[in-house]
Amino acid sequence: MVTVPNAVIFVQTERFDVHAARCLDYCASMRYDVAGLICGDWNAALQMLKDGLATVIVVSSMSQLDPQREPRIEIVPKRMNARRATRPRLVARVAAR
Repeated sequence: MVTVPNAVIFVQTERFDVHAARCLDYCASMRYDVAGLICGDWNAALQMLKDGLATVIVVSSMSQLDPQREPRIEIVPKRMNARRATRPRLVARVAAR
């Protein structure tokens, strides 16, 4: 059984609605359960990790991060592609005789 990560979304107060929407879309695309949405209180987001309520913090851009951040933070890419990733093609080399 695969467990779905719980995410806490951290957003600064500037342009809250835009950043929160991006993070919610990202969590949906990653199939994360959103355990909380925190505005401006980085320590509260970290506390959710420490308490085991979330396993990842999601922010919408590097500018949203606290400089004292801890590991396991994901940043939403500027553009999320809906297409599937393709596998690299393997090319077999034939030895010359």
